[in-house]
Amino acid sequence: MQEEDIEFLEFCVRQGALKFGSFTLKSGRSSPYFFNAGAFSTGYATSMLSKFFAKKIANTLQPQSYDVVFGPAYKGIPLAVGTCSALYSEHQIGKEWCFNRKEAKTHGDAGVFVGAKIVDGVGVVMLDDVFTTGGAKEEAIEQLSSVAKVRLLGVFIMLDRMEKNEQGENAIAAFEKKHGTKVYSLASANGMFEALRGRKINGGVPVDEKVYAQFVEYRKKYGI
Repeated sequence: MQEEDIEFLEFCVRQGALKFGSFTLKSGRSSPYFFNAGAFSTGYATSMLSKFFAKKIANTLQPQSYDVVFGPAYKGIPLAVGTCSALYSEHQIGKEWCFNRKEAKTHGDAGVFVGAKIVDGVGVVMLDDVFTTGGAKEEAIEQLSSVAKVRLLGVFIMLDRMEKNEQGENAIAAFEKKHGTKVYSLASANGMFEALRGRKINGGVPVDEKVYAQFVEYRKKYGI
């Protein structure tokens, strides 16, 4: 794992976004760790996270290949806005941001989307916090596809949980095949536990041998 990847993980722990213990996920799975993008709620944290995302996108995609940075409601909203700002300030790449509403607005700026116009042929980069089974991404793609024929150039996430979907398939591989796109992550579950195992952060060791053993058991049950 590269030093910048470890820097990102330590940043997540220090900000309280990455926690270890026992957590029930949206999928119903009981996980030994939890990633909460809502913990990046300060100006500093938002700025740093946006820079991590912007660097990943700038190093992965050609600027001319996409038009819009899209963030699914709700956690994806500040990610899209902050990353657009960082793309411009850090990499001189000017893009529009967009996010969806949970329910369509019927007056004023009516519709389900806020920000950039979603029209046929627009190239979209989607941002989100984690990828477990891909349910939230599917919902967002369904909304986008309901108004236009968009080009999904990639999905960028903070953490790849490296898990199976409900059908027992590699969740990300199945998603990529279905939508003809790629999922890129700032970190992966396996890499995260290997990098943080025994590492002291903020005066403590978040991933001690007990936590690591719990992850190994979780990975046996749900991991790819």
